[in-house]
Amino acid sequence: MAPSGDAKLLFCIFFISCCCLTVTLAEVPVDCCLSVGKQQVIKHAIVDYHRQVAGQGCSLNATILVTRRQVRLCVPANEQWVEKVVEHVEKLRAHCRKNKYKKPLCSKMMPRN
Repeated sequence: MAPSGDAKLLFCIFFISCCCLTVTLAEVPVDCCLSVGKQQVIKHAIVDYHRQVAGQGCSLNATILVTRRQVRLCVPANEQWVEKVVEHVEKLRAHCRKNKYKKPLCSKMMPRN
């Protein structure tokens, strides 16, 4: 093959690779809460939480509470009772971290970096 043919082949491979990468990056699914429940949750059933921010791939602000059975509950982000549940999870996480997650209470806790 002539040198110009090699360059064309290399360009085609590079172009196709870039197109595939763009399509792959554009299709990253985002797991969002579509609505939030107003019913309060018992804080002792919750082992983790995540914040969902509107405008970062999701349409509304929410706090996602994770139960010991890994059920995800979407609750309002700004409610006072939600903040108390989050504080409880943070205290529990600190307690479990201190005890290296060895206590039965910590069996379902997920360590964070």
